[in-house]
Amino acid sequence: MEIVRVPLATRLQPQISAGDIAFVDYSDKGGPFRNRVLFDHCAISFVQQGQKQIYRAGGDTILRPGQGMLIPEGNSIIAEHSDTNTFYSSFIVFFPGHLGQAFIGSSAKATEPYLHFETNGYIQDYVSHMRSLIQKQQTLSADLARLKVQELLTALHELSPDILGAVLGNHQNTLKAVVEKHLLSALTLEELAFLANRSLSSFKRDFEKQYEVSPQRYIRERRLELAATELSKGRLANDIYLDYGYGHLSNFNTAFKRHFGHTPANWASRNTK
Repeated sequence: MEIVRVPLATRLQPQISAGDIAFVDYSDKGGPFRNRVLFDHCAISFVQQGQKQIYRAGGDTILRPGQGMLIPEGNSIIAEHSDTNTFYSSFIVFFPGHLGQAFIGSSAKATEPYLHFETNGYIQDYVSHMRSLIQKQQTLSADLARLKVQELLTALHELSPDILGAVLGNHQNTLKAVVEKHLLSALTLEELAFLANRSLSSFKRDFEKQYEVSPQRYIRERRLELAATELSKGRLANDIYLDYGYGHLSNFNTAFKRHFGHTPANWASRNTK
């Protein structure tokens, strides 16, 4: 899977650039693909057309028109485009992290590594205006570009005072939190490592050092524990084994018995609520 660094990868898209700030009218279309995206700047993205599945450290999200996402500098997402016939476009503002920190103040503590939100009329007008400037090939000075970023940050703050502090403050995801958010996703261990901003080898090493279990074993056992909860509610193994990462019912039954000492059916008969 390709690793895409932004804003560098958007340099050929229509945009207004001024120093370390860029306003980009982004679009793409093509077959199914999934990219790892590494953000060298903060980004605020507003979907204009189509949709994308976004996997992030804090979970996964489908972004649609009328929604935006705020991603801090130095973080990563995995963006998936799965519809071969759908045109996708978004308006993206890239800016350095120190501008966001200066706006919210150094004492803010982040609670989310990313945040998606519904836009309002003012923000939609802002996006339309900036896209029209791009289409007219307008240029902006660095000072004016900073003012336009501050205008957007102010609009987001008034939309929801907690948005900026929740994302742009100081935040660190624990490795276990990243894994828990994606326990039932189809992401590979390498992709989980990417979302945690680590190489695969350092992810495995750090995870095992902190939690005294390999991430592979942790994921396998947590999935089985979740499956056991569903069985205790009366669901059948035949109905849930695919949801917990097993391609065949027999493999699920074997793994379940190895972990719990009982077959799924036996477990259910003993523990059904």
